[in-house]
Amino acid sequence: MGRKKAAQDEELYAQTAGAIGTLAIAAGCLAAIKDKTGLGWGATLALTAGALVALGYLAWKIRAVVKRLLAGEGITTGLRSDSAPAQAGKAGAETAEEAADDLIAGPARDEELTHALVASGAIGKDQFVRADESVVTPLPHGLGQRFEFKVPVGRTYEHVAAKAGEVAGALGATRLRTQVERGELSERDVDMTVLAQPPFTHAFAPPTKEMILAHEGIPFAHSMTGEVVGIDDFTKGALFVAGMTQTGKSTLTIALITCAFIAYGPDLDVYLIEGKPGALVRFEKLAIRYEASSSASVFDSMVCELLQKQRERYDLDNEAMRERKPKPRHRQILFIADEVADYYVSDGSAEGRKERARMVKNSSELVRKGLECGITVIMMTQRPSDRAVPVEVRDQFKRRICLYVSGKGSAEVALGSDYFKTQSPIHPALMDASIQGQGVYFNGVSSRLIRGIRFPDDFIWRVVDDVLERRGKRIESVPDTPLKKAINLMQERGIDHIRSTELGPALGINEPDPGKLGKKLSADLTVSPEVKSWGRGYTLDRLKQAALTDS
Repeated sequence: MGRKKAAQDEELYAQTAGAIGTLAIAAGCLAAIKDKTGLGWGATLALTAGALVALGYLAWKIRAVVKRLLAGEGITTGLRSDSAPAQAGKAGAETAEEAADDLIAGPARDEELTHALVASGAIGKDQFVRADESVVTPLPHGLGQRFEFKVPVGRTYEHVAAKAGEVAGALGATRLRTQVERGELSERDVDMTVLAQPPFTHAFAPPTKEMILAHEGIPFAHSMTGEVVGIDDFTKGALFVAGMTQTGKSTLTIALITCAFIAYGPDLDVYLIEGKPGALVRFEKLAIRYEASSSASVFDSMVCELLQKQRERYDLDNEAMRERKPKPRHRQILFIADEVADYYVSDGSAEGRKERARMVKNSSELVRKGLECGITVIMMTQRPSDRAVPVEVRDQFKRRICLYVSGKGSAEVALGSDYFKTQSPIHPALMDASIQGQGVYFNGVSSRLIRGIRFPDDFIWRVVDDVLERRGKRIESVPDTPLKKAINLMQERGIDHIRSTELGPALGINEPDPGKLGKKLSADLTVSPEVKSWGRGYTLDRLKQAALTDS
């Protein structure tokens, strides 16, 4: 403490001595000037001040001459005979002067972005966006503009995303016309799109088969600027789709299934259920199992069938791990259920509540654990209310799409209870309900506005026929098993279904007890029989699907 005090005293003494020395030098200079000129003290002070002003003016004049030299004008004393070179030289000098002024004043500002960000509170009043750190690019077909810029040091993309609505207003746009995304280089980089008109005012052309195959993932929609949007990998998360009736859920689903079959070809298995024959019936021939039923028991039977498959695959994975073998490659399975709210309805009785609880447990387990074994669940509902689809099931979905809904509560059911606390949320009620397939796509971190791709029916039929043809060629190469024999038998007879009691003897199973015959036949075929209006047995399509599917 004593050393610190002594150091402070020494510094004070040094500053005092310096000040006294400076005053002594100034007084000596003034005395010398007074003695040399013979003037009084007042005149001497005035003369010294005038000399200093003259020196300042001379320094300014030299600076101006240097700027003209930098501009290539040179020093001239007379009039130029050629007016055009004189004007060019003048312009060059002005440019040099502006550059010099900018160098002194600091970097230029992007006035439009600075005003919008300051007015919205995304950046402070004493901050600005540098003009050399912002790029404005017009979007094709006059859609709008894309702003790529860096926010000032101390701010990040999140500050702009949190004020997306206010920024849009400051730019003369709406929140729905504005998309804010993180840039690629740093947290300060912002990529912001502002449309000139409401999104999806005009429909975008659907992608070609080549464009779908080139896309990294499974496309199913367009972004607000016309870019193709999709799911990067089915194993990364299940998908929950909600929206009021006639808002375009089917458009989204058809696009997703179509693109999935283009991407996977014959290596994709689908299980489909809808309340009545509708949009999904287009893919009935490609489905392992297609049901048009609003019965909870039918839905539950499909869930249990897939749970059994999930457990079998899980056992295979564990066995491979114990034996230090590579993990088996499983065929991708999609389970798509339309209007799932119908399947969770309870009659209120004790038995009904117990049955509903069991279904909730099974379906939530399938959504959660199926991803580990290549089973992805997609559920849709037009009743996004808290009681319609149990929260235990909804909470298992990482990806969500909400089409038009009228209230915030419905949006929170569809997108998650914490959705409006995320960065830059988009309220689905702001969308135009007349534009079918338009929705908010939330991947668990950020959200964006999309519209489902609308493929013409003839394109979908070509995709279906192509997959059927490729599957047929693959079935021909299947080893000669009871399953292959059953397929050949039905094709030779020209039938599309057969009872178990008829197929068993045809395959050499001579068992008088129908129950035992059915069990033996199911084990040989590795396929469970179906119960239809014509009896208990097998369809040709189901057997063909089974021939392509692993156990």
